Amino acid sequence: MKKIAITLILLMTISLTSCTSSNKTPQDNNNNKNSTPSATITPSEENPKVSDYFPFKKDVYKRYKGNGNEYLDRETYVDFIHEDKMQIRSINPGTTAIVIYEIKDGALKRVYSRGEAYYRYDYTSFKGDEEILIKEPIKVGTSWTLKDGTVRSITGIDKEIETPSGKYKALEITTNEKDGSEADYYVKDIGHVKYVYKPKDGSFTLLSELEEMQENKPLVQNIRFYFPDTSTEKQVYIDRNVEMLTNEDMKYKFQKELKTVPEGSKLAKVLPKDTQVSTPILDEEKGTVTINFSSHLINDANAGVGFESMLLDCIANTFGDYYNVDKVVITVDDKLYESGHFMLKPGEYLAVDTKNIPQYK
Repeated sequence: MKKIAITLILLMTISLTSCTSSNKTPQDNNNNKNSTPSATITPSEENPKVSDYFPFKKDVYKRYKGNGNEYLDRETYVDFIHEDKMQIRSINPGTTAIVIYEIKDGALKRVYSRGEAYYRYDYTSFKGDEEILIKEPIKVGTSWTLKDGTVRSITGIDKEIETPSGKYKALEITTNEKDGSEADYYVKDIGHVKYVYKPKDGSFTLLSELEEMQENKPLVQNIRFYFPDTSTEKQVYIDRNVEMLTNEDMKYKFQKELKTVPEGSKLAKVLPKDTQVSTPILDEEKGTVTINFSSHLINDANAGVGFESMLLDCIANTFGDYYNVDKVVITVDDKLYESGHFMLKPGEYLAVDTKNIPQYK
């Protein structure tokens, strides 16, 4: 079932995610703040650009209502925007995927995608198979051929459509495939609002339509943090909801949360108060994540060998659990971790082990 969900979400993110916008899998939650405008929107300017129909905007949330398959229901968030690239997080009932879009040389392209992307990581520098989604000039008759020989073209400029979010005059893009056709509808200043697929025999229809859009809405993930319990000299974990806006670096989230323990508890802070954390570097092929800390991690810890060992285990388990890897490399001021008690040599790492660790109560 998960394979079906991933396949559908990657297919649909080609057209559905433009925005004005461990052992334990982080959960994406939806906290509502601003409601979706419901209005009739019409195009105006002459010589429109691709960016008019696929605007790159921060902190925009969208929800799409699907019909024909349970995995067509989906939500999207904007993870990162860097100049001409945007990373969209797309969540359906089966999985979470990310897709990288690029606007360059008068065309909107999907340049990278991956499924099961439950953690927050910047993939905008990654490259994959490119696919043109919209191409200038924005006029009926503009067409292009995809790598597999499929023809995609602009078939309408002011196509009147209706979705649960409102009535629009939209740009219509049609993709004629061997076994059927797809129609995608884009609206200026909003992005993609509707997707329709019909096979040649007309036996069914897949439909996804914009139902809700909110601005200034963060992604919320439930993240597990590990702490030493000084009363038992063992680890415990705390699950916390963490908000993330577009372009926010995860290092600040880890830095804050690992310095915060419940008031009056016997839990110890994992990081000394002045410790700085660099952006984690993920190596999925090796199954490792590397985290660089400032020297305060060692100099201000004042820990004996047993407590220092537990602190390191808490760091490894927190980062390993979130990034779903089993090996964590710790560096201090860009050098492998070395204190009076422990030293990592080249090629060595801390093993992630979260078995039988209880939740803090």
